[in-house]
Amino acid sequence: MGSGFVSSTEQSRRKRLLRLNEAKRVRRAIRASRISSRSSSRGSSPSRSVPWPPVVMGAAAIGLGIAIPVLVWILARPLALLLLAIVLAEALAPAVSRLERRIPRTLAIIVVYFGLALVGGGIVWVLIPRLVDQGQLLISEGPQLIDRGRDLVRRWDAGGGDRLLTAAQQRFDRVGGWVVDVPMTLVSAVVEIVLVVFMSVYWLISSPALSRFVRSLVPQSRRAELSDVFSEMGRAMGGYVRGVTIDATIMGLLAYVGLLVIGFDYPIVGGLITMIGELVPVIGPIAAAVPIVAFAWAESPQMAVSALVLYVVLQQIEGQLLTPNIMRSQTDVSQVVALFALFAGSALGGILGALIAIPLAAAGRVLVIRVIAPAVRRRTDASVGSLEQLASE
Repeated sequence: MGSGFVSSTEQSRRKRLLRLNEAKRVRRAIRASRISSRSSSRGSSPSRSVPWPPVVMGAAAIGLGIAIPVLVWILARPLALLLLAIVLAEALAPAVSRLERRIPRTLAIIVVYFGLALVGGGIVWVLIPRLVDQGQLLISEGPQLIDRGRDLVRRWDAGGGDRLLTAAQQRFDRVGGWVVDVPMTLVSAVVEIVLVVFMSVYWLISSPALSRFVRSLVPQSRRAELSDVFSEMGRAMGGYVRGVTIDATIMGLLAYVGLLVIGFDYPIVGGLITMIGELVPVIGPIAAAVPIVAFAWAESPQMAVSALVLYVVLQQIEGQLLTPNIMRSQTDVSQVVALFALFAGSALGGILGALIAIPLAAAGRVLVIRVIAPAVRRRTDASVGSLEQLASE
């Protein structure tokens, strides 16, 4: 019995070994068949098809490189209007956020735009009749002012008066041609303004949902940082618009009061020109002062001196009071960057490009400081401390 038990145990052990070896052979066969199928599939494709993927990718890259600029060029004006609507919405966002603490967001947006419409309508109701009267007076007295200016120039230069008359006549001819196109230009401008207002309203309504969607595209650990970057970009764009608007309004009012005090015949026109000039950094205030002083000089040299002194004083008020307390509290765009952005925007998109260029530059500055510069420092193993060391050297 003992020998029979041992022999049966030995037989069972051998059977188990045989089954294990058979399983190993099956696994090896399956693995070999997979490898052979992969190699055969690779070798079965013709050799001339290998270069096609790089060629297709290169052609697609060239096509996109051509199509994207063309598409942007075709859609340049709609995109510019959309960006202008975003800038307007971001400028009004703080007021909407304050009202949203007490009333629903949609109602807060309606209240803000209704209040803005009331203020704008009141200003137009008060100023437009007087502005039209002074504009008509200026047009009717334009030839007399030109004659006075020519006589004054002839006192120092005999031929200068005729050159001044010729130049002024050319300007009036250009203005006459422009007046013919005013109705269609005005209709187009009104339609675009209404479109921008409605797009800005929809941007304010949908911005919370859009912000949540964008934050859902990044990991949880980066969502707070992304939200801060987008919020700061919005504040930079809207802050510049708010600062420029407040600064231009104050300077226009001060110019109107000053011109009224010195006895200038067209104070509302002068204040409006000053306010428009303040929208252009650095050179805008100077360019606005030139026609005012020129018209004052046509009235009398004493009036021209008074207007020149007035605008020098206004520039000191702006540089010492308004810019530090208003502009820098709203945004931190340097004058050089703003001037370059203005010229670049006007060269690319005319007046509409100039309107959106500086707010976009403000947003781009935030993007560089908060995203691009930290990424470059991480890549180069630099740090903010190195920047502080360079500043201290």
